[in-house]
Amino acid sequence: MGLFKRLVFLAALFCNGVAAQSFASVLTEAPQCAADCLVTLFSEEPFAGKNQSAICQDQQFADAIGNCLTAKCTVRQTLDFIKMSSAVCGIKPTNNVLLYRLTTLIMAGLALLFFALRIITTVRLRLKWAMDDSMAVASVVFLIPVVIIMQFMMQNGLGVDLWYLSDHQITEGFRLFFFLEMLYLAARVLVKSTILCFFLRIFSNPRFCLIVKITLVFNVLIGVTFFIFVFFQTTPISLFWIGWQTKEAKRVMLGIIRLTLPHAVLVLALDIWVLILPITQLWELGLKLRKKIGVMAMFSFGIFLTVVAVIRVHQLVLFARSRDLTVINAQKAMIWSCIEISVGIMVSCMPHIRNLVRHIKSRIREKRGKEKEPSNEAVFIQRSLVPISVGDATSEPALFDEGLLLKDSAATRTTTTTTTTTNTDAITTVSTTIGTGKMESINGRSSSYTSDADTQV
Repeated sequence: MGLFKRLVFLAALFCNGVAAQSFASVLTEAPQCAADCLVTLFSEEPFAGKNQSAICQDQQFADAIGNCLTAKCTVRQTLDFIKMSSAVCGIKPTNNVLLYRLTTLIMAGLALLFFALRIITTVRLRLKWAMDDSMAVASVVFLIPVVIIMQFMMQNGLGVDLWYLSDHQITEGFRLFFFLEMLYLAARVLVKSTILCFFLRIFSNPRFCLIVKITLVFNVLIGVTFFIFVFFQTTPISLFWIGWQTKEAKRVMLGIIRLTLPHAVLVLALDIWVLILPITQLWELGLKLRKKIGVMAMFSFGIFLTVVAVIRVHQLVLFARSRDLTVINAQKAMIWSCIEISVGIMVSCMPHIRNLVRHIKSRIREKRGKEKEPSNEAVFIQRSLVPISVGDATSEPALFDEGLLLKDSAATRTTTTTTTTTNTDAITTVSTTIGTGKMESINGRSSSYTSDADTQV
């Protein structure tokens, strides 16, 4: 079914059956091409003699008039006919502008709040600035214009039925959508890179780090590839926002579907992969089960980003299959794209916010004079201090405090025991620090944790 037929589907597939006007008024006010189609169809056997309520709910009639309008009418004439026939069959206009505006602004506001808390944590606790921090800044820089463009799109009709908009509003809406697509692609790459760079910051297993780096490259390649496809999907580029008035409207709409849906599926698969990555390492850490589950739960906040991606893919699938390509599913897909970026920024800031909360709790306990003594409860599973070969290629998963993100804000008391074993094959040093902070050296790399009460990840 062509674009015009899809646009006109709602003009005939009505559910209410109670009309405010009559078909006679439509025949007199509708564009001549649409009036000719109505006269022709009403004279044919399947539709002759049917009352208004039956016609409004007849899908066969919708298909027939869609074919006729596609052949005889322009897009503008088709939209005008839909507007008139909507009134005839009692369809209420759609208006989701307020809902969309509140949703995008609230989610963006939360993302900016989380980012501000991340910066406060970095400055207040004097954490080392790392690559994931720079990526987070870049993500916010791209989120802001995404939200601003969404607000301008709402001023130009995003949230209402297309057939109630002027030609200028439709053209401006498509123009803004073109830039929104490219900003979204860049923002999504940066958000995902922020999370992956954080993995590189705290995990030191060489094989795992290699997998993360490959994932980073794949993430960037997805963004760059689809950025190029979007930029050159129409020639000239201006056809993207003026093509709806021409016979190229079908090609423009199909081009959008063929790009956005595959991209959304790839992004969803990448989200699931990124969610699984840290779990594979955390499960092997030498922590007690309770502590291990707590640390894994903190990393599992990424599931919210995956859920948003699933919803977005669902809306895009409905958008591709729906006969109404102008309003509901297309608009919801755009809104969920904006939500996806906001949620991604919030998820990437969660470890820093957790660190800040624990720091605040520690300060409160100090002021109340109720600072607890270090717990004697074991944090790690029991291990013997056996020699470990430096040349051994195998290594256990470890957390590496390169950016001092895991550093405890309170002063630590440590007692260090060093055991050195020398033989002809290897010289190995295994050091364990006991007290508020505990450190385990594995193959020359250090893994830092805080006390049982203040494990930082």
